[in-house]
This record gives sequence, C-alpha cells and structure tokens, in this order.
Amino acid sequence: MQFPFRRAPASPAPMSMLSLPGKRPQGFAEDTSAAEEDGDLRNLMRCRAYLVETYSDKKGAAAMRGDLLREYVRELDAVAPRFAEAAGRHRLCFAWRDAGTIRRRTHTALPAERAAALFALATEQARVAAEEDRRGADGIRRACAALCDAAGLLRAASEGEGGGDHAAGCQLRHMSGACMAAFEALMLAQALECYFELAVAGGKPAALCAKVAQQVGQDYDLAHRSMAAPELHQLDKSWPATAQAKAAYFRAEACLRSARLLRDNGDGAGDGVGVAIARLRQGLAALEGAKGALGRVSAPVRDAVKRLRKEVEADLAAAEQDNCRIYYARVPTAAALAELPGLPQQLVRPTDVEKVLVRGAEGKAPAAEQKRASLD
Repeated sequence: MQFPFRRAPASPAPMSMLSLPGKRPQGFAEDTSAAEEDGDLRNLMRCRAYLVETYSDKKGAAAMRGDLLREYVRELDAVAPRFAEAAGRHRLCFAWRDAGTIRRRTHTALPAERAAALFALATEQARVAAEEDRRGADGIRRACAALCDAAGLLRAASEGEGGGDHAAGCQLRHMSGACMAAFEALMLAQALECYFELAVAGGKPAALCAKVAQQVGQDYDLAHRSMAAPELHQLDKSWPATAQAKAAYFRAEACLRSARLLRDNGDGAGDGVGVAIARLRQGLAALEGAKGALGRVSAPVRDAVKRLRKEVEADLAAAEQDNCRIYYARVPTAAALAELPGLPQQLVRPTDVEKVLVRGAEGKAPAAEQKRASLD
C-alpha cells in the first residue's frame, strides 16, 4: 500500500534578503576649517570628514563604515548639550545623498542628523545580513543578529527627537515614521526567517518548524501591509512584492509541514487524511495568491516559491490519489480549517540602540583614529 505522503526533500538554498535604501554622507558645501578647530565641534567634524571619505573610497572601505557610524553617533550625543551655540557660530548645514541619486538633501538640526546617521548604520547592518552566507548555522546567527540590530536602529531613529516625521520634514527620504516602521517590520520578519532556517538545519521537531513558518508568514504579511500603504508610494515596488511572496511562501511551508506531521504521527486514516489534503490545498492557494508578485522579486525568491509549489503539488496529488483509492475521507473546506498556530512568544526583538553603539568600541582604537592612520 502506498503511503499518502512523501518524505520531505533536502532544504533548498536560503532565499535572498532585502537590505535598506542606502544613504551616503556628503561634505559640507562651505569651508568648515574654523568649525574643525572649534573645541566644541572638533571631534565631531573630523569624525564626519573621515566618514564622508570612507563612503567615497571604493576599495575595501565598507568594513569600516559601521564602526565609523557608531563613533559618529557617539560624538553627536557627546556634543548635543552645547551644539546649538557652537553650530550657530559656524552655520553648519549637514548633507546626505540617497544611493542611486545625485540630489543632496540638507538640514541643520542635530536630532535630524542623529536620525540620519542611525538610519545609515541600520543600512550597513542590513547589508551585512544580506551578504552573509547562510548555508551554515554560524552565518544564519550572524545574519539574524545584524537584522535585529538594524531593527533597533530604525526604531531609535524613528522615536528620537529628530526622527520620524521630523526627519521627513528635513527632506530626508524614506525616513517618515510610517516608512521606518515598515522597514523595522521587514527586518524582524527576515530575522525570524533566520530562526526558521536554524530550526530546519538543526532538525527541530516538525511541529515547531510548522509554527515558526506560520509566524514568519504572519510577520511578512504585516511587513507587506505596512509597505503597501498609500503614503509609501515612493518605495521600490519590489519591496512589498517580496514581502508578499515570502508571506505566501511561509504560509504554504507551514501547511506542507502540518500535512506531513499528520503522516509522522501515524494519523493516516479517517479525518486526518482529509484535513491534510485541505491544508495542502490551502498552501497551494496561498502560493497562487502571490503569483502576481513574483514578477517583481529576485530570482532566488522566485525559484524558492516555484520549488515549494512543486512539492505541495506532488504531495497533494499523491494524497488525493490515495484518498480516492483507500481512505475515502471527507475533505473539509478551507473556511472550516482552524488557523494554524504561530509562536506563543516573540523570538526576535529590536536590539537596544545602546548595545549597538558600544559594540566593537572596547579594546581597540576608535574607528576615526584607524581611518586617520590609514590616510597617513
């Protein structure tokens, strides 16, 4: 007798991660030599100068950006009590440029500058996560930690005195409260995706993997709704499409693993077969609903969705065939199915910004000093 469900194949390669829209610090338009010699601003101005030069250097400078941005934010915090008076003496106007554009966006407020620097640091952390090799457990953990750091930095940039709509008022793109909340939701969904990869790679119980997959799908659905909001019309359309495709992917993954769990538990007869078939149909419907988004996602995500669809279709065909030949179980409608359970508690959280800023600061020279030494 042929068993109604097939054994799970080896896990496919990890799907690609989204980073964040980049920001590049720009030099001051006016002469700042006097400000650089001002005792209240000296360290801040020199740190920012090294930061600007690092972003301009295309040869191996990317590794220093994170450390320089951390040091720059710490300098911003240190000078905050006396900034207004010092800046008034020199008419400082900070400038940033969005990656892929030539337009400079300027402002004169220290809180807005801190928010922009935190956003830039979040971009670097998200880039690190996106470039991480997640074929091994250590790489997955590093990517997860970097994504949680990015989420914490985005939250701090949004909640700070100059963040959210205040930063948007300074014409800083992608830095409205709604936009940064959507990015934070995306970073946390990707971090939980790393947890799913760890659970599968570690051979965790099928029931746990199904719950994590269901929760990842719910988190990506939240990110998709946030990014598809009308006020975020300027966002690249591939971003909400990717979140939509991944939400469907993980919901289908949860349905597939739930159906296979019935097999592993020996519930191959009676209503269990019918429920499993209904779950597989539900997973297939989820993938079908995201079909329109696949044209705007990256090839790794599109390929993963296609592979999963074939798995679900194969399991469904085998289950329906055996049900017709052997079990004759009643198949409930999708509306009659209970919602698959997610996780009872949150596994990933935004990292406290203080922890991100002090990371790597102990036991080595400040990044600005390293940059100065490299120039000498």
